[in-house]
Amino acid sequence: MSRPITFLFFHYGQIPRYLSYAIEHVRIFNPDAEIHLITESIKETSMLDRFGIHKFQMEDFGSEELNVFKKSYRHLSTFNEHYEKFCFERWFVTETIRKRSPERIYVLLDSDVAVFSRASDLVPSLPDCAISLCENSPHFTFVKGSVGGFLNFILDNYSDPTKISHLENLRQESQNKGQNYNLSDQAFLALYMKESLEMQNYKKNTTNGCIDTNIHIPDGFEFNQLRRRPRKKIFWQMESDRVIPYFTNGDRLTRALLLHFQGPGKRVFYRFNGGKFFGSKLGLFVLNQVFQNKNVANFL
Repeated sequence: MSRPITFLFFHYGQIPRYLSYAIEHVRIFNPDAEIHLITESIKETSMLDRFGIHKFQMEDFGSEELNVFKKSYRHLSTFNEHYEKFCFERWFVTETIRKRSPERIYVLLDSDVAVFSRASDLVPSLPDCAISLCENSPHFTFVKGSVGGFLNFILDNYSDPTKISHLENLRQESQNKGQNYNLSDQAFLALYMKESLEMQNYKKNTTNGCIDTNIHIPDGFEFNQLRRRPRKKIFWQMESDRVIPYFTNGDRLTRALLLHFQGPGKRVFYRFNGGKFFGSKLGLFVLNQVFQNKNVANFL
């Protein structure tokens, strides 16, 4: 019997419009899934009530390990300190949530991701480990077991003067080379993966289609070189009354299981399947112009 699935959305700061689109797509393509939204301090989230989600604050999931982390955290990043700390803290909160219902599989989904598939379809092909990331990107992460090993790894690095000094040296060496090395939770994920089989990657190219890790990275597919950066071309089709994205490589169409609208890509994150417009012939034409026509794309 398949295990029930819970999607976890951790969001820092004000609620953007695209977050509701991301949650709506989860609800449409995963109608039986449980959805949690965990924010740091935002109280007004009534605009999301129609999706039947459970809303929490980070403070609802305190733990001894989280308290230890808050006391030992060292900010070694060029990004906002509170945001970086929040990204670390979400892993401690995830483990607290998991312990309360260990029978479930948890999917951590970034706020700028639109899914077009059932998460349960991927579960049988995932690595046999607690935490599965898509090729080093935590935007679509499956948690099937304890996150405790990763939490201990974080705490160990921050509590050991020798190890934190080593991390500081790595960052300094990168800066000397003109590189931007931030000790974010994503950097710790990569370091932990080298040490433990409890965290492994899964391939973006699955038997059910392609998992997009960044809409601005071509990944061998056709793309438009826009003013700021490239963007994959997307060919939209209607299937079973749903608008579905495809990538192309020559004459070959590859279904996209999700799209990650990272950075400026958020400007073209629309309510693809929430309303009726994009399901019409005119709406489908507009979508294909936005995502295929370079002149149109440069204005968006």
